[in-house]
Amino acid sequence: MVKNIARLVFFFGLFFYSLIFSQSQRNIQEFKDKVASNSELFNTNIDKAYLQINQLIKESKKLKDSLSEMKLLERKCRYFYSKNQVDSLVIVSEKLEKTSAEYNNAYYEAMANIYIAETYSVNKFYDKAILHLNNSYEILQKDQSKTKKIFYAKANVLSSFANVYLDKNEPEKAVKKLLEEIKNGNELKDPKEFAAFQYLNYSNISNAYAQYNLDSAYYYAKKSIDIKPSDISEDKSMIDNYTVIGQYFKSQKDYKHSVKNFHEALKISKKIGIELNINNIHKALEEIYRKTNQKDSADFYENKIKQYDLQMLQSKYNSLQEVISKDKQEQDHSSNKSLMLWGISLALLIVASTFAYIKLKKKKTEETNQNLHETYNHLISLIQNHDSGFMFAFENVFPEFSDKLLRINPELQQSEIEFCALLKLKLTTKEIAKYTFIETRTVQNKKYRLRKKFEIPQSVDIYNWIDNL
Repeated sequence: MVKNIARLVFFFGLFFYSLIFSQSQRNIQEFKDKVASNSELFNTNIDKAYLQINQLIKESKKLKDSLSEMKLLERKCRYFYSKNQVDSLVIVSEKLEKTSAEYNNAYYEAMANIYIAETYSVNKFYDKAILHLNNSYEILQKDQSKTKKIFYAKANVLSSFANVYLDKNEPEKAVKKLLEEIKNGNELKDPKEFAAFQYLNYSNISNAYAQYNLDSAYYYAKKSIDIKPSDISEDKSMIDNYTVIGQYFKSQKDYKHSVKNFHEALKISKKIGIELNINNIHKALEEIYRKTNQKDSADFYENKIKQYDLQMLQSKYNSLQEVISKDKQEQDHSSNKSLMLWGISLALLIVASTFAYIKLKKKKTEETNQNLHETYNHLISLIQNHDSGFMFAFENVFPEFSDKLLRINPELQQSEIEFCALLKLKLTTKEIAKYTFIETRTVQNKKYRLRKKFEIPQSVDIYNWIDNL
């Protein structure tokens, strides 16, 4: 009898353990599916993907899934790198370095060193950047797994060396590193893998050649586009390719094709959320529009350049403090002279950066107030003339407007987005009726339907609601 009870208890225990284990496995698999889904989204819209990452990192820690945790931290690094937010990049890359060292993962420790090197390079600490890249390569060399991941990580090291040389204004050395990377691509025997690898390399070398040899740059940009596998979505490499081709046509004074390619690059940038080197496009467009006497467009891109410069100044200032803080920790703390020099340098930097920041901000505010009136009048004139380019011009001024509306109601029609644009410009019911040749009653009905779609309370003014998006 006792034996039977013991046996029964054992089987019940085994059954419940199996249930718990099975549920745990399902939770882990569901989580891994979410991480994979986030990876796919990251390739098409990094802003939407980024919104999920912090929560996924929390879940990875809860499930003790160290590999996913490192994968997501590296994804955060890529996000900040793509956005030129070097102040955030330096913090997350250090976090990735510590986490990967703790879990003894060569790939992610190497990648962390690559991102740290990028932050040093942006702040003109080139020797420090190269030191971290050498560290990264040594870590990868010690790894004996010989996996594809390690191969691609080594390729990333070479690409980052090229970036440092470009930051140092030594493009010939950058090209040399990238040619070495292209040569290494011969190790890939699968034609599809080879094409994907070289598609990126040709784009990178095109970008390096653009600093001093536009003919070669154009050649590699076209070659990158030609070899691009059909299953790869538009990405940073395509932005770079169209930018280089735009530069090439600009040098030939073929402004029509130049502008077309620059706008194609901006279109992809807006679609996927990558803003790296976008100000180079703004500067080229501003210059072209000045030369072709298109004042409104030239002023628009001039304002974009100033906004971007102001943002980058703040980001670089913040990142430099982080870099200096990190570098101090690596130095011999007993060296008072070294610390004093760092302190003086930082103090001078703070004063210079603050002065430049205030000056830029004041100038930006003054010019923005003046440009806002001109921009408003320009948009109204497009509406009055029934110009099909109205929405393109509007979205250049309010680049996130459509996305914000669609996030609230994904089933919104294009005609409804255009109507919201008219409300954003504060056009009255009578003005909308006049400019669009519809009855005032029809305008009121459209407002009513939008209230229902957006669930705007009657007590809230629809103009204020749209203006506060």
